[in-house]
Amino acid sequence: MNTKEMMKMCRSLAYKYNAPNHFDDLISEGMLECLEQVDQGNTHGANLRRMANRAMHDYLNLKTLPVTVPVSDLSRSLSRGHEGNHTYSKDGLDMLDLAVHSTTVPMGPTTDQADEESDAATIYEGKRNLIDTIRAARETLSDSDWGLFSSYYLFSMPTMEIADHAGVSRQSVEKRLKKCVINVTNSMKF
Repeated sequence: MNTKEMMKMCRSLAYKYNAPNHFDDLISEGMLECLEQVDQGNTHGANLRRMANRAMHDYLNLKTLPVTVPVSDLSRSLSRGHEGNHTYSKDGLDMLDLAVHSTTVPMGPTTDQADEESDAATIYEGKRNLIDTIRAARETLSDSDWGLFSSYYLFSMPTMEIADHAGVSRQSVEKRLKKCVINVTNSMKF
């Protein structure tokens, strides 16, 4: 199989994935795999097609995920919706399955990120924002609304406890809290 035939084969395989945004990348992955196979002496057309298809599948289903997933038989089978033979623990398998099917990336602290909680500027800014919000709430809200607002947001009382103390339903407390937040937000011009 010559380069022109491999390119034609890779284009037809890439159409199968119906991913217009990744079309050229799929062709590149397939061609790269074909050329590597030819370098290793594997020139049979069916094997080249199978390996190009596998490379495209890995690219689209594993390499474009928002997290790094090891390209293995297990991750390939999980991306197709079934488990293969593995030595993973149940927790490890669940985490790999979650990574393979994830569409978002959890943002947690990494070694490359600064620890925001220990950054003095961030701490100061957070306290400054809290003070401004409390000041705006105190100036904007009536005494009864301020009592409700401060009980929930400053003293962390659950809405059920506030409702029991006031002799009203939890839903009415939540409704009043929502109105308080809207009033404070409007007064701060957010």
